[in-house]
Amino acid sequence: MASFCKVSIIAFVLASGVFFSAATQAIRTGEQDSSLAFEPSSDNGEDIIPIELRHYLDECLKKIGDECGAIFFTRIFIGKESGIPASCCQKLLDMGEECHYTITESIISRPEFRANATLYETRAVDTWNICSQ
Repeated sequence: MASFCKVSIIAFVLASGVFFSAATQAIRTGEQDSSLAFEPSSDNGEDIIPIELRHYLDECLKKIGDECGAIFFTRIFIGKESGIPASCCQKLLDMGEECHYTITESIISRPEFRANATLYETRAVDTWNICSQ
């Protein structure tokens, strides 16, 4: 099984573990490891998320919480289309559309996710639309 780094500050993806710490445990199945999303880096292992963006993502992820973060990660990046609790939709809306798409794009920036960027972007839009109705 492949081993992947978890994020120190930005753990989803990305910011402080708030969003993805729960997602790692909830989504890990067989050789599929959602911790891919935790510490975005370039192909040569260098960090590709500037510190200013990390701080912004950290604030976004704090608003969404562990439980809802895991639900959204699973829905967008794993493709599990289970229902979204109203409380999670409210957290997503409170977090804001800009945060939602910035988190998504930050995860897609990882080499492991780039190949399916269009699919993930579509799922992110669908998720936002479901919650904003």
